[in-house]
Amino acid sequence: MALDDATLRNAVRFAEILHNTETYPAAKMQAYQRRLLERLVRHAKAEVPFYATRLDPLFGADDTIRWEAWSDIPAFTRSDAQQAGNALFAKNTPAQTGAYSEETTSGSTGMPLRTRRSALMGLMGLSINERFFDWHAIDPDASICFIVDEKLRFPYPEGQAGDNWNLKNPEAPGYNLSVGATVAQQVEWLMRRQPGLLCTYPRNAEAIVEAFLQQEMSIPFHTVLVHGEVLEPDTRHVIEAAGLKLINRFGSVEVGPISAQCPEGPWHHQYSEVALMEVLAPDSERVIESGLGQLVVTPFYNYAMPLIRYRNGDQVDLSALPCPCGRTLPRIERILGRERNMFTFSDGSRKWPNMIRAEYEPFLSAKQFQVIQHTPTRLEVRYVAEDVSRPVDLAGFTALLQDTLHRDIIVELTRVSELSRAASGKFETWISHVDV
Repeated sequence: MALDDATLRNAVRFAEILHNTETYPAAKMQAYQRRLLERLVRHAKAEVPFYATRLDPLFGADDTIRWEAWSDIPAFTRSDAQQAGNALFAKNTPAQTGAYSEETTSGSTGMPLRTRRSALMGLMGLSINERFFDWHAIDPDASICFIVDEKLRFPYPEGQAGDNWNLKNPEAPGYNLSVGATVAQQVEWLMRRQPGLLCTYPRNAEAIVEAFLQQEMSIPFHTVLVHGEVLEPDTRHVIEAAGLKLINRFGSVEVGPISAQCPEGPWHHQYSEVALMEVLAPDSERVIESGLGQLVVTPFYNYAMPLIRYRNGDQVDLSALPCPCGRTLPRIERILGRERNMFTFSDGSRKWPNMIRAEYEPFLSAKQFQVIQHTPTRLEVRYVAEDVSRPVDLAGFTALLQDTLHRDIIVELTRVSELSRAASGKFETWISHVDV
């Protein structure tokens, strides 16, 4: 988006501040966050019907904030947000937060959510992105191609040309193409645009890179920025084996940016300056300092639609290890995805499935696959064959899945000509239809 000079200066200034806050000790960061939280919760209680009584545990008799009661505020889900509807929208917003815009989430679950976003939230997102570019030494003069639009606003063959993708050089060229274009069309479009950077969904990036390699074409971009899906190890291997730099980011329409990959490794750092992120122990409301759990997010800067202790549906593995990069921002070892990506078995045990090509290649020649859990014991593996002349070793493949997932499962194979992405343009490798 085009920024006036004053707004641009403010965004650049905040990006510079972020390089200091990323090394704050825990107590100093907590104080920083609580100043922002207090403004937000007081606004939400006064202006947002959904929070009229929901925040009562937080306020003492003298109207002071009881931070020890923060966890007594009930966390709520996307389904709760959909049911709340307009009750989540602020009746009035502070003038300094700017106008709001309306958007609808991609609805990967089939349940899109109508949202409002304060202009201030978008501005903070630009600053966070600028720091992210600095972390990874992204050239502000480079051209970038975005293939993330699922609303068909930028159709093939031309897409849309623009700029303003970074704050240091607002005139750096950027191009957009709808993700609904075929992989062949995307490859042809990228050859015409010749970008240095590509930004898209992980599985789409993998398909693009593989298409270039199969056609023995020179890949025009040197860096791939991905977000919007769980980044599978196989996808990282394919892209990095092609000699490309791969960088992962994590966020959503309703909560904004959440975290990004550290320059020192594949783990992520939370964006603690723009949101409070809590991790709840599995099947409980207890906040944990490390380990696997449900993510609860409170963005600081969206006064048009405050989300206070919002369960965005993602599961993460929070690490207690210090980072070698020196940043003190909490470290996420792995982003595991949504609840629907976790498998539940006949004895009630649950597991996050994961598999790399080297494991299944001896039994199944597939360039892409998707595993659907229909019942606790029945898995369907849909796959696109890599080498149709190679026989499938169903017994060996079943034994592999039994060893890695559960002994009780049976496996069905369904060969398909292609695996379609969701309407949002995203792709999920592991999907469970088992109700917990």
